[in-house]
Amino acid sequence: MKIDKGSFINDFIDKNLRQYSIPVYQRNYEWSGEQCEKLFEDIIQAHKLDRYHFTGSVVYELLKTENKIDYYIIIDGQQRLTTIYILLKALIDVAETEREKETLRSLMFNEDKFKQYNIDDSSKLKLKPIKSDNQQLMLLMENRVDEMDKSSGIYQNYDLFCKLARKALAEDDTLSIEKIYDGIEHLTCATIKLEEEEKGKEQEIFERINSTGVPLSLADKIRNFVLMTEADQDRLYEDYWLQVERMLTKDQMSAFFLDYLNLKLDGFTREKEAYDDFKSVFHSNKYTSESMLSEILRYAKQYSVFLKGSSELGNEVNNALDGLRKLNQTTVYLFLFRVFDDFEAKIISESELSKVLHLLLNYSIRRLICEVGSNSLRGLYKTLYSRIFNREENKEHYYDAVVSFLTQLTSKDCIPDDEDFALALKERNLYRKNALCKYLLIAVENQSKEKIVTTSLSIEHIMPQNKNLSQSWRTMLGDNWEYVHDRYLHTLGNLTLTGYNGELGDKPFDEKKKLLQSPETPTHITILYKDVLDREKWDEGTIKTRAARLSDTILKLFPIVAPETKIDFSDPRYQEYKVTEPRNATFKIVNYYELLGERVNIDSFAGMVRSVAIRLYELDNSIIERMAKNNEVFPGWQIPVFSYDEKAIKGAHELKKGTGIYISTGYSAYDCVCFIRQLLKIYDLDIEEDFVYSARTNKNAQNQDA
Repeated sequence: MKIDKGSFINDFIDKNLRQYSIPVYQRNYEWSGEQCEKLFEDIIQAHKLDRYHFTGSVVYELLKTENKIDYYIIIDGQQRLTTIYILLKALIDVAETEREKETLRSLMFNEDKFKQYNIDDSSKLKLKPIKSDNQQLMLLMENRVDEMDKSSGIYQNYDLFCKLARKALAEDDTLSIEKIYDGIEHLTCATIKLEEEEKGKEQEIFERINSTGVPLSLADKIRNFVLMTEADQDRLYEDYWLQVERMLTKDQMSAFFLDYLNLKLDGFTREKEAYDDFKSVFHSNKYTSESMLSEILRYAKQYSVFLKGSSELGNEVNNALDGLRKLNQTTVYLFLFRVFDDFEAKIISESELSKVLHLLLNYSIRRLICEVGSNSLRGLYKTLYSRIFNREENKEHYYDAVVSFLTQLTSKDCIPDDEDFALALKERNLYRKNALCKYLLIAVENQSKEKIVTTSLSIEHIMPQNKNLSQSWRTMLGDNWEYVHDRYLHTLGNLTLTGYNGELGDKPFDEKKKLLQSPETPTHITILYKDVLDREKWDEGTIKTRAARLSDTILKLFPIVAPETKIDFSDPRYQEYKVTEPRNATFKIVNYYELLGERVNIDSFAGMVRSVAIRLYELDNSIIERMAKNNEVFPGWQIPVFSYDEKAIKGAHELKKGTGIYISTGYSAYDCVCFIRQLLKIYDLDIEEDFVYSARTNKNAQNQDA
């Protein structure tokens, strides 16, 4: 690989009988308007100061020579090269003289003055972006701007460059199209042409390049990895990757790949580590590019259904998915991937799928209403499938197995029962959970009748929010009006839906009732207005009565349907323990622990310490890094538990490969539990709720040293 100083104009654009293709593994053109403005400013300054301006690297490779035309692929630098082409086209359209237009036009197209090279439309233009961008660029070059997609980056940056050029020419009489072009000629780059012996190493070279362009997203890196070195990359792109791009937006792609990797990995990945983790998954599982792309496409189709629903599925399934989306319960997708695998394999019917989805929706609603912390959900859903279906026969009673498991959990992740759910519905602040509040109120109103249009509806407080209540409201609420207002304002009994929230405001109760039933502004709301419109006054008693009625309705709408066949997940040999009592670990053999909902199988207390430390490090590496840097000591302990100095701690064992951090080992089971308890406290986790381990008695296991 040879690196030379080059020029975008002289070494690339001005060369005749060349075409630069953007291979399918590259991302779409996506330079921002801000980047284009900065480039234009640099070009103007480069001309005025007569100084070269470095703009990054261009890595390219000869693909073939045909009819004396050299066809190259651009491995890095496509964003800058495409931007300069767009700018040149903008200058052509802004130029006033035919001489200026023709000079610029001759740069952009291959010329065959003597008709000896059989140049056709596909090879005439010197730049050929990937499929979707190429269509837009061809429309631009053929002066069919009206037919272009106005949301495309090529159109938007062309339009911006036209405006920038016109403005610059209008504001500076000394400036001309020729001088702006001179500035472009001052743009330099590092030209890197791959030689024959470097073929097949494109991915490795690409990753080493310190590019000054737009940072690659996780999806960009994965696409490059699976497509770059494939001889059949065009087919793979068309058959797999392009389909994924059509289903998911750029932001959705990033979230999808993180979920996909967390599905495949033992632990969890973070965005900055995800690409390396992807390569590890690829190599360790011996995927080919096509087998990996096939799997990605399969899960992307499922993910698209999670996000948008599917016309191929019935209303019940789509309604449950819609509820999970509206309540932002995206952590459930880790479990749903596996459930949909079983559905697609015809292990379960659509009816059974619907039951499971509604269970998960109702479970989510109960957790939210009862204010169960969400920090354990990701771990729970990651391991939930393997914990429920570790016995294949459990799939014969699919829904029953899922509901049996969730009801038998002893941690905070167990399903809140009807009593706790009803009490929370009546007494908790529902209004601050705005999306959930509106979802439940709409569900109450829309039960078993023609559905009302809800897009224009908002949540209304019957007793007004204003702390300075009018005298009529104070009188109605009674002598303890301040307590009633503070206690019940945002609770279920005082909330409803309305289409004219601003008009109701602080009006007296009688006036509010008139507006709510006014035929001039009908909302067709009946169930929520029942026991509001027929009340003479609105006070603590009426609010509590209405809350009881509505909570009963919600319980019926979102039930936890008991299993027909109860499946027992308990193991009488084992018992779960908390770290609050370390002495319970003595004479025990451990078999798993649960941290923030995730169950991890383990065979020793020593292994449990290291495993917990690694997972907490992955959760927030800064805490353990600080402890290691400062050689911090737990209260009552004599030596550090983490250190960068292998000699500073007891029984040093590298925490995680590549971190340079060592963890202290060599402790009894009792001390291991103390270690974990103290580390949980440092991470500000709840030692009662966020961690539990399972163990059984073994008289011979008096000392399980780390």
